[in-house]
Amino acid sequence: MSQTNSMVNVATFDNGFLSNEIEDLYASHLDLNQFCTVDNELQGVPGDIRRINVYGASGSAEDVADGQGNANSIATTLVEKEYRVKTAQAWFKYSDEAMMRDPVAVQTGLTRLGIALFDKVNDDIMAEMAKATKLITPTTYDFDALVDAVAEMDITDANESAIEVQGRFIPTVWAITDKKGIAKARKAMKDQIVYDPRLAWEQGYVGTIAGVALFYKQNLAENIMYVGTRQAVTVFNKTGVNTEIASRDEQNANKRFNNVFARKYYISALTNPNQIVQVVLSGGSANYLQYEDGDGTTVAFTCDHTPTDTPVVTVNGEVQTSGYSYSAGTVTFTTAPASGDVIGIEYHYTVS
Repeated sequence: MSQTNSMVNVATFDNGFLSNEIEDLYASHLDLNQFCTVDNELQGVPGDIRRINVYGASGSAEDVADGQGNANSIATTLVEKEYRVKTAQAWFKYSDEAMMRDPVAVQTGLTRLGIALFDKVNDDIMAEMAKATKLITPTTYDFDALVDAVAEMDITDANESAIEVQGRFIPTVWAITDKKGIAKARKAMKDQIVYDPRLAWEQGYVGTIAGVALFYKQNLAENIMYVGTRQAVTVFNKTGVNTEIASRDEQNANKRFNNVFARKYYISALTNPNQIVQVVLSGGSANYLQYEDGDGTTVAFTCDHTPTDTPVVTVNGEVQTSGYSYSAGTVTFTTAPASGDVIGIEYHYTVS
């Protein structure tokens, strides 16, 4: 009897314990990945289309003479973008014998279950960051490059390099790059990089330069750095991590297999493009958005750079799926956009 009880105990996990174990892993990674805002009030079910407002603003102050006013007003934009509620799922299968033989190996598999789930969501966050259109192209990652990047963003208060949120300090402005990018930054800035002990718990933290906390991110594309704030990308969560220990059917029971699933329902979205900048060096791939004005006559619009992919074309913020063609760096409309229409042409190009 004692052997039977032992087999049952090692082969079966309490569902609450398992859920907490994976949730803790996932939450710790999200807390360490402080580069986004988390909203836990997502409505809808997986597969639903949700419209998310993306806001922007442009304009500046002007010198005005006595009796004169501004020539231009601050302009704001609101674009509704459609996102689908996603289901991220990870699966781990193990046998009763595997658990009895080496429980550490099974626990390692369960740990990977949570990390794999995080990695999937993290990939989506990075994909949204890659949609940034603000761009600077310095010769290297130095002090001036970071100052210029921050100047491109709409930041109301960057006096503090870190702020306290729920008992932890997080960077006000961050920069993410790959291993080679970190090396370039260290060579260029040397003693200008200072270590902020308030951010010592942050995974991948390298140091702070010009009030910008610098982080290393594995598998990021070479020759590109993202500088931004938590307001740039938002992760909308439906629920916490859901776990399921599947009931054994006859076949799995016969072979003593256990199947564990972890799921997350969410949307990641670039909600404020004014809060993130691409810093791209020579040889890097930049996401570029150019605007053209319709005049009711012009049908062909030439790209400023040589696209390395097919451009996405919008008219007044609406993505166009027909009514135009693209060839050799030129977008040609079947009918000329009307006077006052704003044409957007977004594509990647290689910085020289």
